[in-house]
Amino acid sequence: MFHFRLSGGHGIGRLELLKLWSAACRSSDVAVSRVESGSVMGLAAHTYSLFGPVRNLDTRDVELRMREALARTLPKATIVLNRY
Repeated sequence: MFHFRLSGGHGIGRLELLKLWSAACRSSDVAVSRVESGSVMGLAAHTYSLFGPVRNLDTRDVELRMREALARTLPKATIVLNRY
């Protein structure tokens, strides 16, 4: 549904991300992945993917909740969240 990157030097663990994403979707039928995607200024960079239920999901509300959750969790990171 979504993928995002964080500014260099910032990251989030899979379990924490899964918790945030599940809360944003208000569902436990979700999955996340994290893949290394090179480096930025010598620091490892990752691309995170968020997968969720496709039925009865208001993607605008879910996106807003997820952006807010990431901003609270990683206040100093620049977050670029995109829909697939």
